[in-house]
Amino acid sequence: MGNTSSKRKALSKTRSAASTTSLAAKPALPSVVEPVLPALPIPTTDEASVSAESETAVVSIAPVVPALEDMTEVHEKQNDEAKDEHATPFKIICLTGGPCGGKTSSLAILGDLFQSLGWKVYRVPETATILLSAGVVFSELNDEQSYSFQKNLLQTMMAIQNTYIDLARLTAARGQKTIVICDRGAMDPSAYMPREGWLRMLQELNLDEAAIRDNRYDCVIHLVTAAKGAETFYTQENNKVRSEGIDFARHIDTLTMNAWLGHASLQVIDNSSVSNFAQKCDRTVQAVLTRLGLVTDAERYGKHVRKHKFVIKNFTLSDDFPVQYRDFHVEHVYLVNTAGDGVQIRIRRRQEVGAKEVHVSMTVRHPEVDGQRVETRRNLRTREYEALRAQADPSRAIITKKRRCFLYNDRYFQLDVYEHPCQGLTLMETYLDFDFHSPTSPVSSEAIETRVPEWLEAEEVTDNKKYSMFTLAESAPLDQELARKLSRFDLNTEAA
Repeated sequence: MGNTSSKRKALSKTRSAASTTSLAAKPALPSVVEPVLPALPIPTTDEASVSAESETAVVSIAPVVPALEDMTEVHEKQNDEAKDEHATPFKIICLTGGPCGGKTSSLAILGDLFQSLGWKVYRVPETATILLSAGVVFSELNDEQSYSFQKNLLQTMMAIQNTYIDLARLTAARGQKTIVICDRGAMDPSAYMPREGWLRMLQELNLDEAAIRDNRYDCVIHLVTAAKGAETFYTQENNKVRSEGIDFARHIDTLTMNAWLGHASLQVIDNSSVSNFAQKCDRTVQAVLTRLGLVTDAERYGKHVRKHKFVIKNFTLSDDFPVQYRDFHVEHVYLVNTAGDGVQIRIRRRQEVGAKEVHVSMTVRHPEVDGQRVETRRNLRTREYEALRAQADPSRAIITKKRRCFLYNDRYFQLDVYEHPCQGLTLMETYLDFDFHSPTSPVSSEAIETRVPEWLEAEEVTDNKKYSMFTLAESAPLDQELARKLSRFDLNTEAA
């Protein structure tokens, strides 16, 4: 026994040394220094918790882990689980998409990358593959069997994911940065069944659609099936339980993409804008790092992904809209920042029209460096949001608008119609990718036009600060006198 113990200790030391050497040999991402905000007391509340934290901490939040019992009891239990306000954050990523899209490969690449950066990584396998590999042939199931299978699939998926999410929370509580990468997410089963059946299932499981879509994952990456734009590489050989033909693969890919419409951090990775699978994987890595607010080396990860903004003319929400969409009520509040460091801090309240679930978050935007601007976002609880709202910057307006989220040519767009200030102003934002390595490289108007919806009259204003939300909020300050003292100006007429 003594010799065995000594060997194990020696082996442990060897592995530790090897791990350290490997880590030092790989390039690391620059760290992001977050502003320190005053901590708020954590109230006991019946409001729903949220999915994860970021490094910007006002208070620490227990992530939402939708269980299979009564959701009200789960929320109450989670809201009572107050963590140390200095706890290390953890992230939950969902990789989704049609069959043969690259989810398994991307999961492995992302896992290796974050491990090399010193994160603890939990990889959650695809639940459907586990269940189907036991002899289930989906095409042979009747309606009753199919419904039963999808219901059990959703329950099993959430239970498996919750296992790793709980471990991630405990790991992060010890000071270790942690990420959970899920192969598919809770909304995916809805693509394989009629809408009425999905709503019935949610009711039976006491789940809220907006909650499992918007609050469970920090970001959702949809990898478009190879059956769209890379047909030569579409295969069923790398997954023994895959049975989808190419036409059905395209159909189910579109349904899966639409299932996630409305998530605040949805990114679609298509095949038409890359020349090979390696570039698609690079784009996936870039999208995850960008969405999580981590500084990336654009040249290292191939195509550069950047947020673009457009003014939309001659549009109202009542106009006919040719694609599926979801509408939201949105409120943005800029908070007072006395540090003088150029950091913008805002909170957001977001609620889908006709839904009860409310999603609230805080975004910290850092000054631009080398053409890149880093944003970090963390979810909040409703009572935290109300407490922070009392710290609103009196020299800026509270922004209210209607947001329409939609997909076009496998790209995700957000269309904002302002209600206050600048009533009627309509802006559209989307992440676009181009073949260049510098964030400041010019992009031709023709290249952009091919990527935006042709039925919208769009003018790009990405670099026009007049249309930044931070500037627009100056047009109707809460305190006019204070705004004048700060030499703020009225943009209401110009921006509208």
